[in-house]
Amino acid sequence: MAYHTITDRAIGRNVTPTLQNIVNGNIIVGYSDKRSVVDALMQDLKEGGIAKNWNERERVLALQALKTLGRATEGCDSIFAEEGIRTLMYHSGLNRATEAGIDRAGSKEALKCLANALLLKPTTRPYFERLDGHGQCSLLLKRSQLSNESQFLFCRILFLVTIDAASIVQRLLDDYHAVDGVGEVLKTQLARSPDGTMFTQSMVLSEALKYLFNLMIVDPKCARSSDAGLTEAEKAEATGKRFQSLLPTIVSILTTIPPSIPNPLEPPHSHAIHVLLNFPISTSALLVTRSQQASLLTVLMQILDDTLRYSLSTDEEASTDGMSNGTELDEIVPPLVIVLTNIASAGGEAKAALKARLLPDDVDRSQPLEKGNTFSARLIRRMTSIRFPQIRETVSQLLYIVCDEDAALLTRHVGYGNAAGFLMNRNLGMPASMQGGGGREEEEEENENENEEEVEELPSPTSGPSSSARQARRFSSASAVNPITGAYYPDPSAIRTAMADMTEEEKEEEAGKLLDMFDKLRRTGVMEVRNPALEAGLRQRERDRYYEEQERREREDEDDGDD
Repeated sequence: MAYHTITDRAIGRNVTPTLQNIVNGNIIVGYSDKRSVVDALMQDLKEGGIAKNWNERERVLALQALKTLGRATEGCDSIFAEEGIRTLMYHSGLNRATEAGIDRAGSKEALKCLANALLLKPTTRPYFERLDGHGQCSLLLKRSQLSNESQFLFCRILFLVTIDAASIVQRLLDDYHAVDGVGEVLKTQLARSPDGTMFTQSMVLSEALKYLFNLMIVDPKCARSSDAGLTEAEKAEATGKRFQSLLPTIVSILTTIPPSIPNPLEPPHSHAIHVLLNFPISTSALLVTRSQQASLLTVLMQILDDTLRYSLSTDEEASTDGMSNGTELDEIVPPLVIVLTNIASAGGEAKAALKARLLPDDVDRSQPLEKGNTFSARLIRRMTSIRFPQIRETVSQLLYIVCDEDAALLTRHVGYGNAAGFLMNRNLGMPASMQGGGGREEEEEENENENEEEVEELPSPTSGPSSSARQARRFSSASAVNPITGAYYPDPSAIRTAMADMTEEEKEEEAGKLLDMFDKLRRTGVMEVRNPALEAGLRQRERDRYYEEQERREREDEDDGDD
């Protein structure tokens, strides 16, 4: 029997079997009957309706049936009307007349119906605002004894109604002190033991942090007389101060709750990181102690390392799926990197700690710096990523900041080959030390050249060998590290051994590849280079002329001595 055809619905036992069958799915309500059934349920449940004659269990069944039917919007217009929202608020405890019923089974079912309606039909949100539902939710959220389920549902509803809603956010913050409400949820969840329900600590914290993120992101758009004339940066600073009391709790969420493995960037950690993005550096520095900051940095760097290790665990990006639990890595990793960049921008001990972990000085240079399975190698690989452009840009910026925004220092730590794209995109160009025009190596070389000129003016029998020794010393020190890869140049003896096993044809083929590569670098403007074979020949001729001149002078001196 269809619900709306039951004659005496005021008697609870008459409707119980039908409602139970709807909830259990034993009755499929067709489209032709759905509107009539939903209208009858809403009529019975409204304030003063026949549901007042039912017991708690029968009202819960009616609300569960309404929730089941309301999952699809067709035929549910009476749920999404203003009177429907009023009815659901009445049973949820958001009506002052029924506030005593908060946290009971009927209240929770009505809150679920409300959350579904606000999600499926955004047009219901103005009704909810007009009935002051957001204010009541914010006030009730301050009750520390609320169950996990009720906290979750209140936060879910508040998250939905604060999406790009400046007027609601302003009232929540200024009139209902929403910061206190969300802070109460965060603190109680950190201190509360599991209650055995499906609404876990992670679920409640995630929903509260999503709601908090909405408050912080919309707050600067609120039209307050006190904020008139403020710049965007000043508004952001004011927002940070408005929420500053929550910062230590958010840090505690990140440092005390173990991240999930193998995808550590999952809720609630991902949502906590999003919230941290909205705190200006100056505000953050005021409220986080040195030990808290050290713990936070350790956790954030470990999360980043684990994410890169487990989700991008190989050198070849093509062999990874680039996904983390169904979410594109290029979306979930950058917020974390930006938070680390913001912390590094503040300088001080935090920046030094970041540099020591991200780009240590005692790195293995036996291979190109992007190779290997170290944290720094994984980061450097991301600097040239084609598949993940957002990760590439944010990681490059982070490493640039920890290198004091010094292109030469960045190049030394990551190799110019990995930094070239980032530097060119920011019109930073090639570091002077790479161009051979202003770097420390060139200054040393100029000093060596001056010494050689003095030797030519004052010839000595030992001038040739000493000059050769200086040249050998200069060449060996300048060529110790390949500036492109950041790795040591191969041992010449090893190269000779390898070349000894090559045929003449193989040697010519490798030489041709090398010449083509240098020619391509020159044509594309990546580096101003000349043909290395031509360059080597010119240098050899210069050395030959120098030693010939030395020998000529020595013979003249000997001839003069014989005379």
